[in-house]
Amino acid sequence: MKNDHFLETDVLIVGGGGAGMRAAIEAASLGCRVIVANKGAVGRSGTTPMAMEAYQAVCSPEDSEEIHFQDTVAGGRELGDENLIRVLVKEARQRAQDLEKYGVRFKKKADGSFDPMHHPGQSFPRTLFIQGGGYGMLAGLVREAKKNSKIKIMSDVLVTKILLDQDRVPCGAIYLDLKDGKVKAIQCPAVILATGGYEELWAFNDASLTACGDGVFLAYEAGAKLVDLEMLLFYPTVVIHPPSVKGTLFQYELVINPEILGGRLLNGRDEPFIAGMPLRDALIRAICQEVKMGRGTKHGGVFIDLTNSSLSRENLTGALEKWQPNQFHYLKDMGVDLREVMVEVAPHAHFTMGGVAVDECARTSVGGLYAAGEVAGNLHGANRVSGNALAETQVFGVRAGVSAATWVNRKKNPGVKEFSAAVGKAEALLDDLQSARNHFLRPWQIRKRLQEIMWQWCGIEREAEGLRRGLAELEKLERESFRSQANRRENNLLPSGQYGAYPQELQDAWETWIMITLGKLVCTSALFREETRGHHIRLDYPAPAEEAVHTFLSKGREPERGKVNKEDLAQWKK
Repeated sequence: MKNDHFLETDVLIVGGGGAGMRAAIEAASLGCRVIVANKGAVGRSGTTPMAMEAYQAVCSPEDSEEIHFQDTVAGGRELGDENLIRVLVKEARQRAQDLEKYGVRFKKKADGSFDPMHHPGQSFPRTLFIQGGGYGMLAGLVREAKKNSKIKIMSDVLVTKILLDQDRVPCGAIYLDLKDGKVKAIQCPAVILATGGYEELWAFNDASLTACGDGVFLAYEAGAKLVDLEMLLFYPTVVIHPPSVKGTLFQYELVINPEILGGRLLNGRDEPFIAGMPLRDALIRAICQEVKMGRGTKHGGVFIDLTNSSLSRENLTGALEKWQPNQFHYLKDMGVDLREVMVEVAPHAHFTMGGVAVDECARTSVGGLYAAGEVAGNLHGANRVSGNALAETQVFGVRAGVSAATWVNRKKNPGVKEFSAAVGKAEALLDDLQSARNHFLRPWQIRKRLQEIMWQWCGIEREAEGLRRGLAELEKLERESFRSQANRRENNLLPSGQYGAYPQELQDAWETWIMITLGKLVCTSALFREETRGHHIRLDYPAPAEEAVHTFLSKGREPERGKVNKEDLAQWKK
């Protein structure tokens, strides 16, 4: 293999968002050589730059880690692993202080202390406000990472396979370099997955187009255990009308808070239909009920109403400028002034709470393979409390970096390996997918149909017959779209292994192929969970089971149920 097609490192991090960059900083600080391989441009792509400003951490004297812990356990409907939650609440504030050292700015009081907001599910205000949101946080992390010569950052890299040695632990990875369209290899004894979630499986989502589940797929193919894939968090208030601003997320937590925006949520009859500050899953059920009962808006949602805010127009303008400046100005520039008109909103796929099963050290069930951030499951349970997502990226990014460095220092590097055979297999698969351009369906058309199937049969409300129908339709879509590609390999426009610079349609085909695999796994897991819990609403099982249990999937095995890790709450009183 050519030298320019082969790289060596100690730790490979797949994904350059909040969790990936924090893991890189930590592993490098412990002496490891690190490669960060990101599918898009590092710092300007993926899910983290699209995140809102909320970062949850205890920062007021009346609050405590114990209360944060209990709020998160309850908010997750008892499904979150309490060993993970314990780590999150104990380390979130310290990780926020790390971010400040990296130049990330938080809203502060006049005395320089944090100025927390009160979001649903919090006993006390503990939502720290990051200026610039996820983009501002990631910019600081990237700047810090670039200061360390041990960290090599690679943009436009599509990792397609994690290679395992005879002990079934990582020895490298295969990737498609999108810049020149060539398949290459990286040798490494440790891999951290930090690729974000898989919201792109659903037709209506507010995530990045890159949120295809790459990391979950790579872990599954490597033999790692997956957990609670059916647990998808829907955000209740994403704009569905007017069309010019469709898809804009507006935080209901701020809208209906009388101390922030002083607005209301109204049904299609201009009637309030909620009281207090509900958690996201509760609000979604309320919105679905209004629509079902014929009280929804014309386009199937509810209204955000700031036209009758309890604040004066001057104070409302100031609050919008302070708490929702990007959304306020974007909508205003598009001719939608929230102070003067109501907008229709409805739930969209927002965050995947399931993913790769990990322990409190970010270790997966495969030695040498780690996961951090949204790609990992079993922390948030059946409903994520606002602000815990960005905190998770930092807390478990650090933990993954430490674990990977420890593994590297303990495990002897086997030396340079020949990866030609693995590269050849990857090229053969990509050749097959490339021939999709000669099929009557293009990759984007297949993807659109996949998303429609998932939304219709595995969307907000689910039941057994529909889930089985969804599985059957995904099988049919896969069979008709991909399984016969090898028979058309002779129609490829380029020789085997040559795909040209930035082969967008090939990338689309790859992503759609793995999304079909994940879609089938999600439907299987949703069918297996015969209860309603949090955002998983089963119409044929409308009540929660007596005991919360995880659903586990592993390649080549039937679905399994497993106990949720519990903590002895007495230890918090010591």
